[in-house]
Amino acid sequence: MARTRWERLIRTPQQPREITFVELFFDLAIIFALMQLSRRFLRDFGWENSLQTLLLLAAVWWIWVGAARTTDWLDPNQRFTQGIVIGMMFAGLVAAASVPEAFGEHSIVFAAANVAAHLVRHLSIVAALHGHPVGARSMRAAIWFGATAPLWIVGAFLPTTPQLVLWSVAIILDYAGVGVGWRVPRLAPLPEEHLRVRGDHIAERHRQVFIIAVGEVILTSGVALSRAGLDGLRIGAFVLAFAIAGLIARAFFLPRGLALQEAVDRRPSTVSVRASYLHLIMILGTVLTAMGAEILISQPVGEARAEWSAAILAGPLIFLGGRALYALRVFQRRPWRAPTGMLLLLAISPAMVLLPPLAVAGTVAVVLLGIVFSYGRIGADPPRAETPLAQLLQKRENPRQLSAYELFFDLALIFALTQVSQRLLADVSLGNVAESMVLLAAVYWLWVATAWSTDWYNPDDPRLQRLIIVVMLAGLLMAAAVPTAFGEHGLLFAGAYAGTHLVRGLVIVPALRGSPLQARSLRVVIWFGVSAVLWLVGAFLPASDRLFLWAAAVVVEGVSAWFGWPVPGLSAPQSHLKVIGEHIAERYRQVYIIALGALVLLSSRAYSNAGFDDFRTLAFALAFTNAALMLWSYFLPSGRDLGTVVNSTAPKIAVAAGYCHGIMIAGTVVVAASAEIYIQSPLGPVNAAWTLLIVGGVALHMVGRTLFGLVMYGARRPWRGPLAVLVLAAITPALLMAPPLVVAVPVVFVAFLLTVLYARSGVR
Repeated sequence: MARTRWERLIRTPQQPREITFVELFFDLAIIFALMQLSRRFLRDFGWENSLQTLLLLAAVWWIWVGAARTTDWLDPNQRFTQGIVIGMMFAGLVAAASVPEAFGEHSIVFAAANVAAHLVRHLSIVAALHGHPVGARSMRAAIWFGATAPLWIVGAFLPTTPQLVLWSVAIILDYAGVGVGWRVPRLAPLPEEHLRVRGDHIAERHRQVFIIAVGEVILTSGVALSRAGLDGLRIGAFVLAFAIAGLIARAFFLPRGLALQEAVDRRPSTVSVRASYLHLIMILGTVLTAMGAEILISQPVGEARAEWSAAILAGPLIFLGGRALYALRVFQRRPWRAPTGMLLLLAISPAMVLLPPLAVAGTVAVVLLGIVFSYGRIGADPPRAETPLAQLLQKRENPRQLSAYELFFDLALIFALTQVSQRLLADVSLGNVAESMVLLAAVYWLWVATAWSTDWYNPDDPRLQRLIIVVMLAGLLMAAAVPTAFGEHGLLFAGAYAGTHLVRGLVIVPALRGSPLQARSLRVVIWFGVSAVLWLVGAFLPASDRLFLWAAAVVVEGVSAWFGWPVPGLSAPQSHLKVIGEHIAERYRQVYIIALGALVLLSSRAYSNAGFDDFRTLAFALAFTNAALMLWSYFLPSGRDLGTVVNSTAPKIAVAAGYCHGIMIAGTVVVAASAEIYIQSPLGPVNAAWTLLIVGGVALHMVGRTLFGLVMYGARRPWRGPLAVLVLAAITPALLMAPPLVVAVPVVFVAFLLTVLYARSGVR
C-alpha cells in the first residue's frame, strides 16, 4: 500500500534512531563555530566581549538544537528533511563565519543567518505538513521565531549596547518558546505527545555533539602546537591540554548507569528541553577550555597573569557546574563530586594568579582526575566476560553503533587532514604534492589500522580504550609535524607513526596468548616492523631520499594488508582476517564524512578571513555545494550496502574498500585546498597550477568513487564517473587562463550532473 506524503516525511516509532550521515555532517559544522567563539573569547577578556560571545554561542547552539529536533520528528532519509538540515548547516556556517565581527560590520550577516535557519525550517515544514500535528507545531514555532526576528534584524543596525540588549531579549524568547510548548494566544495548546522527542535519538545526538565539542578542544590545541613550535615544553603542554580534554569527556559519561534516553522517555517533555539548556553550559565549558589550551600551549611558562589563570580555570569550572546541574535537573540526583571540584578550583584560584599557565593547567588536571577516580566505583559495571582474553574478543551487540572512543579518535583526523590541505595550499609544486600525499597516506593508514583493531577486538575493553587514546595522541603529534615532516620534524612524524603500530602489537599480541588469533596479530606486527625501519631510516635522509623510502613504506603496508600479512611459519586461516561488515562499513562512512567536515571547516575559515563581499560569498556557497554533492554521491545509487558485501566476500574486499576510501579522502583534501584558493582569490590572478588543483581534486575524488563502485559492487562498465573525468579533462585546457572562481563553476557543475546521474540509477 502506497504511503501518503505525510507518512513518508514523518519519522515513525518503528524506524531505527541511529544517527544518519546528514546528521553527522551537520554536527561537524559545530566545530568551526566553536573554534570561532573560542578565539573571540581569547581576543578580549573584558565583560562586554564575554557577554557578546556568550550570546552568540547561545544562538549557534539553538540552531543545532533545532536541527536535532527536526531529524527526530521527520525522517532524515527523506530528501525534504535532508534539504532542511543542509540549509540550516549553511546558515549556521555563515553565522559562525561572521562571529568575529557579529557586533560590528557583520552584525546583519549573523542576524539574517540565524533568523533564516529557524524561520525557513519551520515554514517549510508548515507548507509540507499543513493539517498534520507536526505542521501545527511548526506553525506555532514559526510564530515565536517570527516575533523575535525583528529584534535580531533591528538590533543589527544599532550601536553595540542596544544591540546586545535586543539580541539578549531575542535569545531569551527563542529559548522560552520551546520551554512553554510554543503556546500562542487563541490557539489551542499542543498536546503533550506532540511535544515529545524519542529518548534514544535525542540522547545519542547530545552525546555526539558533546564529543565533537571536546574534539574542538583537541583541534584548537593541535593548531596552537603547530603554530607555536614543536619543542619539548610545548609538546608537554599539548599533552596536558589533551589530558584535560580527555578527563572532561570522561567525566561527562560518569557515573555509569545514567541514561538520558530513559529520563526523556519516562518523564515530561520538558526534560529534553532542560537537557538542551544544560548541555549549553557544558559546551560553554569546552569552548573556554579550548581558549585556555591555546594560552597554555603558546605560553606554557610565560609570565603569571591573572586573566590567563582565570581563562584556564574557567572552562573546567563551568563544565563542572553544568554537569552538576545536569545531574540534578535531568536525573534528579544530588551531585557532590562536581560541586566539590568547583569549590576546590575556586579555593585555589587566588594562588593560581601567581603561577604560569603550565602550573595552573596541571592543578586543574589533578582536580579533574580526582573527580573521575571518585566516580570509578559508582554505577553498575558493564557486563564482563569470564577471562581477560574472552573480554578482549567479545563482540559488540550492535555492530553499527560506534563507541564514544571511536568517534573521539576520528575527530583527531580532522586536524591531520586540515594540516595536509594547508601544506598543499602553501606550495602546489609537484614535489610538495607528492610529499603531502605520502604524509596523508600515513595518517590515513594509522586510522585504518585503528578501525580494524576496534573491529577485531572489543572496543569496551579498557586495554583497547587506553590504546586508542595513545594512538590518538601520537596521531595528533604526527599531524602537528606535517608542515615540516620533510624538514626538521621528520623524526617526530616517523617515530610517532612507527611507534603507534609497534605499541599496538606489544599490547595486543601478549593479550591474545592462548588464542589462535595471536598468529594474525603477530604477522601484522612483523610487517609493520619492516615498514617502521623504512620510516625511521628515511627520517635521517635528505628530502628526496626520504620521500622514496617513505613512499616504499606506504606501499609495503598496503600490499601486505592485501595479501593478509603473510609470514613464513605463521599461518592463519582466511576466517581470522575477516571483519564485521556492518561495523567496518560504518567506520568507512564516518571517516569519509569526517573528511568532508575538514573541507567545510577550511572553506568556512577562508570565508571568515577573506570577507563577505558578493564574489567570496558565491565562492563559499560553491564550495559548500561541492561538499554536499560529494556527500550525496557517496550514498548513491540507493540500495547498496557495503556491510553486506564485506560479510559475503573475501577479506581482501574490506582492504580494497580501504584503498578506495583513501583515494576519495585524498581527493577531498585537494578539494579543500582548492576551495581556499577560490574563496580567498575568486577573481585573482590566473594560475595554471591553481586550475589543475581545482580540477584535479574533484577528478581524483571521482576516480576513487568509480573504483569504489567497481570493486565493491561489481559495477559492469561503469561509465558515469569515467565520463565525468573525461569531461573535466576536456575543459581543463580552456580553464587554464581563467581566474579561480570561473574555473570552479564548471567543475562543480560537472560534479552536480554526475550526482544526478547516480541518483537516477539503481541497484538490481
